[in-house]
Amino acid sequence: MSRYETEDEQVEAIKSWWKKNGTQLLTLILVGVIAISGWRYWTNAQYVDSANASSLFEVLQANMQRGSFGEVSREALKLIQEQPDSPYAVGAAMMYAKYSLDKGEMAEALTHYTWIAENAKDAQLRNIAYINLARIQMDLQQFDDAQKQLAFLTKANLKGAEKSVLDYVSGLLAIAQENPEEARLSFKRVVENKKTESNLLGLAQVQLDDLTH
Repeated sequence: MSRYETEDEQVEAIKSWWKKNGTQLLTLILVGVIAISGWRYWTNAQYVDSANASSLFEVLQANMQRGSFGEVSREALKLIQEQPDSPYAVGAAMMYAKYSLDKGEMAEALTHYTWIAENAKDAQLRNIAYINLARIQMDLQQFDDAQKQLAFLTKANLKGAEKSVLDYVSGLLAIAQENPEEARLSFKRVVENKKTESNLLGLAQVQLDDLTH
C-alpha cells in the first residue's frame, strides 16, 4: 500500500522534494562552478567589474540561503543585464529562476531557465535549466516542449544522481501523457540507480508501486 493516502499528498511530497533539494543542490553546484569559472573571469575581465560581480554574487547567495532573495532580486537582474558574459550572471539567473518558480511565476521562471540553457558554459548548470524547463512545461501541459528538453538531456548521456532526476521527470511526463508502461520503466531506472538521492528514491518507489498494482 502507498504511504501516501491521497494523490494530493503524493503531489505535495513531490513539490516538497523539489523545493528542499532544489535549493540545497543549487547552492552546492553554484559554489563549485563559480569557484572555478569565477576565477577565470577575474583573470580575463576588468578588476573592478569582476570584483563587484563577485561581491554581489555573495550577497545574492547569502539571501537565497536565508530565504530573503526577494530583497535583492533587482540587483540580480542588474547583474544579469550588465554582465551577461560573467559566470556570476548565470548564477544570479539560476537563483532568480528558482525564486520565480517558488513564487509560482512560471513565465518568468521559463524566461530565466531558457536564458541559462542558452548562455551557461557549465554543463551541469545547463542540465539543471533543461530539467526545470521540462518541469514547468509539464505543469503548463506543454508536453511536446517538455519532451524536447528531456530528449536533449538524454543525448547528453547523464550519469549518477543527474540521471536519476532525468528518469524521474521522464516518468512524470509519461504519466501526464497517459503512457503507464514508459512511466514504469522510468521509475524502475530511478529505483535501480545506486546514486539516487534517498527521498527521490522513496518517491520513485511509490510511483512504481502505484503503477504495478
